[in-house]
Amino acid sequence: MPEQDSVIAVLSLFNPPPGVVDRVRRLRPHVDAVVVVDDGSPAPDEGVLVALGEVADVVRLRENKGIAAALNAGIVHARRTSDPAWLLTLDQDSEIGSDFVVRALATARRASGSGIRVGAVTPESHNGFPIDMMRPHDGFREGFDPMQSGTLISAAALDEAGLLDEGLFIDAVDSEYTARLRQRGYRVIAGEGCDLSHTLGQARPMTILGWRVKLAGRELNVYYHAPFRVYYMARNSIRLTRKYVLGQPAWIGKRVALETIFHLIRFTFGPHRLTFLKAFILGTRDGILGRTGRIPEDVRAQLRVPSAT
Repeated sequence: MPEQDSVIAVLSLFNPPPGVVDRVRRLRPHVDAVVVVDDGSPAPDEGVLVALGEVADVVRLRENKGIAAALNAGIVHARRTSDPAWLLTLDQDSEIGSDFVVRALATARRASGSGIRVGAVTPESHNGFPIDMMRPHDGFREGFDPMQSGTLISAAALDEAGLLDEGLFIDAVDSEYTARLRQRGYRVIAGEGCDLSHTLGQARPMTILGWRVKLAGRELNVYYHAPFRVYYMARNSIRLTRKYVLGQPAWIGKRVALETIFHLIRFTFGPHRLTFLKAFILGTRDGILGRTGRIPEDVRAQLRVPSAT
């Protein structure tokens, strides 16, 4: 039996930068162990991976299989070598505060004591800004569509719900798992006082005919994602909708509405608008056709732009 509060952190890596080593060193005192998984980086810095091996278990995938497969490999390794009660999943560009785990576990204990089946605990804010919450009830808040980075997943829930959906590859992996847990009667609650520091992506000014767009006196930005990411967003949204629209229609409806707004912002204010539109169309087509896994190379070639990363 695992100790009630034992936690192993699992980080997914892809071409990890040197800064991730110090990030893992800062994380290590707050968990029982750390597992880092290199997701088939084409040209990894071997010095970084060697340094990570001094403070974490390093798992290396032979090919790039996507974030779901990378986190699954880390979770399986962690549970095979130890018996943690919780798995904390993180991206390589995310960081938690010194009291994050303590606060998350305290929230989980309070919720369990109130008879709630806690499947996971997520941050209640990112970079100091509250995340979108569902309608509150019984004193415990739930993020509407929480990101997997910074999520503390119960090992008991993993036993029942299974691992992450590797067919999604990237994008909506967290959404699908949240929906799956809720479908099985688990709650995905927000840890009180838990904040995640996370890189949001490349910000570009939102402009109309050269004028900066402002809301309530604040200048707005468009956060750039490469077009191939938009392909996954569109494709995987179709998969989620088919799978959960009957069981969670209100959640699916709001999620689709929000994604539509974000896509419209990209098409209107982002760079390479026609390429983004093509990515959305191709992703929607492949979603309807039920395709999963890595984006086909011929499709990715159509979506390449000079500034995409």
